[in-house]
Amino acid sequence: MAVALDTLEVSKRLKGAGFDDAQAEALVGVLRESREAELSRLATKDELLAVKNELKADIARLETAMNAGFAALRAEMEIMRRDITIRLGGMLVVATGVLLAAKFFG
Repeated sequence: MAVALDTLEVSKRLKGAGFDDAQAEALVGVLRESREAELSRLATKDELLAVKNELKADIARLETAMNAGFAALRAEMEIMRRDITIRLGGMLVVATGVLLAAKFFG
């Protein structure tokens, strides 16, 4: 929670330090404007909540996309595993046939 700037107190202190009325009022005005400019840059609770909700939604979308990507990758890996198994089996059959042919015909 922002604390209010007590411009009257600041002005009194400046006058007590030797500033005249015009100088004190000018400096207090500059301080007030500077503080208001800084406060205007702060986010409200509602703005922070909106950003939080947007981030949660973005994370959920990313998680969904990643899960879909992983599922597709698993499916491709399963296809590759089957292809390798079939090719290896085929090579074993051919190698066995070659060895048997060499034994019986050689």
